[in-house]
Amino acid sequence: MVEDKAEPREVNWKHLLPWVDLFQGFRVAMDLNKLLLAAAGILVMAFGWWLLAVIFNQDLKKPEWSGYNPDESNKTAKWAEFKEDRRHWNLLHETAGSASDDPKKVQVIEPADLADDPTEYEELDKEYRKLKESWSATGFREPGQVANDGSKTNKLGLKKPAGRLCTWPWYEDRGPNPFLLVTNQAGVPWESGHFLDWLITKQIPVMIEPLVKLLLPIRYFFKADAGPMNKFYFLLVTIWTLLTWSFFGGAITRIAAVQVTRQEKIGLMEAVRFTCKRFLSYMTAPLFPMGFMLVIVLVMILFGLLHWIPILGDILDILFWWVMVILGLIMAVLLVGLVSWPMMSAAVSTEGTDSWEAVSRSYSYLIQAPWHFIWYNLVALAYGAVLIFFVGLMGSLMIFLAKWGVSENPCLQVGNRDPAYLFVYSPTSFGWRELLLQGTKNEKGAYLVTDGKINQVAYDEYFSSDASPWKWHWWDYLSAGVVSGFWMTLIFLLVIGFGYSYFWSSSTIIYLLMRRKVDDAEMDEIYLEEDDQEMSYTPPTPTGTPSAPTPGPSLTMVEPPALRPTPPPAPATPPEPQKTESAPATGSGGNDAPTSIGPEG
Repeated sequence: MVEDKAEPREVNWKHLLPWVDLFQGFRVAMDLNKLLLAAAGILVMAFGWWLLAVIFNQDLKKPEWSGYNPDESNKTAKWAEFKEDRRHWNLLHETAGSASDDPKKVQVIEPADLADDPTEYEELDKEYRKLKESWSATGFREPGQVANDGSKTNKLGLKKPAGRLCTWPWYEDRGPNPFLLVTNQAGVPWESGHFLDWLITKQIPVMIEPLVKLLLPIRYFFKADAGPMNKFYFLLVTIWTLLTWSFFGGAITRIAAVQVTRQEKIGLMEAVRFTCKRFLSYMTAPLFPMGFMLVIVLVMILFGLLHWIPILGDILDILFWWVMVILGLIMAVLLVGLVSWPMMSAAVSTEGTDSWEAVSRSYSYLIQAPWHFIWYNLVALAYGAVLIFFVGLMGSLMIFLAKWGVSENPCLQVGNRDPAYLFVYSPTSFGWRELLLQGTKNEKGAYLVTDGKINQVAYDEYFSSDASPWKWHWWDYLSAGVVSGFWMTLIFLLVIGFGYSYFWSSSTIIYLLMRRKVDDAEMDEIYLEEDDQEMSYTPPTPTGTPSAPTPGPSLTMVEPPALRPTPPPAPATPPEPQKTESAPATGSGGNDAPTSIGPEG
């Protein structure tokens, strides 16, 4: 007996290791439509943040202890009021204040920020006045000039953090330039521990920047120093962020979802139309958990009113405090679950569903398969770290080589036309200004960039008429403004837009992987609209397959004329058999054909 040979099955790595689908993130994210959507979203979000900062920071004066007019009878109460107002102002300055290095606008740590009582304030104020005389022209002390011993005196004069929620994207700190890092010109030692610090504090926040932008105002909202006006400001910033990325993130996830599931690309306008139809679902999906949290807070406030009543409040605390703990647990789950916000947009883009189902799907996937969610995100982060660095390196190398190639012309040195002046207004984020001004000197011979950082004094002297290599004319300012302010900024937005595009694209892939894990759904399942099915997603009908009838006027079918006489139909009841003789018959066409009468016998 011959044994049948069993053919080995083909190994499907995507079933064994489904997370390998995340490695198509670069191909999906590197799409011009997605990059343009990401760049536009970055600009719209930044403009809204800047406008809100201007509105809330307008005519808001810094509280000063001298303005509270205390006397010995109310000194303690006035000091408590002053410190509370000062904390609120400091928090607003940290988020909405000017981040300029202009000495007239820089805010530094003062005695009023450190003192705990009026007596300590007076002592620190004396030290502050003495130290202020030894400061440089910058108007603040550098951290390197201060001994890190934790004393309050050493903190005086340090620059306060400012503009966390209103800095334009081309001025945000995103770490050193990748090209300067690779060539060891960034002034950052790549010793043991420094690489990990750069990866965690700089690179990873760049990869998850949309999520960071959403959670940052929420973190400030729950700070103890936040007053009612601060909370209202942070709430508006959060809502604007959601509005922005509900539209632009929704369009990016729609393009990515179709590309991953159907291996097809849809146009920019088609994705925008899809997003506009379901913008309410994109927007309200993350608002559901926030609204639920608001309801819980209102319940807790009502309980706090009862707690305010003596005796009755204590009794209610004893009996029902466990309810407050459960409500706090629910709020914690809802708050932590906001990390699945990108999956909500991906759910609407993939399923074409409403906001409530998008929320339930994202939270359900997160709760039922948390370890898969964590693993998929870790893989996406590790892979994204390489991609973001590579794209940043290529973008930096591109603009550097463009400047270097032009500057190699020997004629430029004769007329002091080194193109370095074109980049004096280039973005400071990602170290682009340091990269493009590397090796440039002013008239005094001072380098504009030292140790990988802009030398502010030499940089300012570069523009002065007596220290610049040539006299600045209006056309020099115009060309520098257009090249740096438009072209370099546009390229920069596309480079950092890749990080946003990768974030939303990888979030879409993670959603599809989580859906397959929890719901056992195939990766190629996606909601298609009727117009999409007819135009883009329906494969062509194979040759020979009949198509559906088209409604219209009915036609009478006419049989073609027979070439030969058709024999008469057989009678219903056959007659008795009888023998007959055949006679020749002549057809109409002259052809002879036998004719028989009766059944064949």
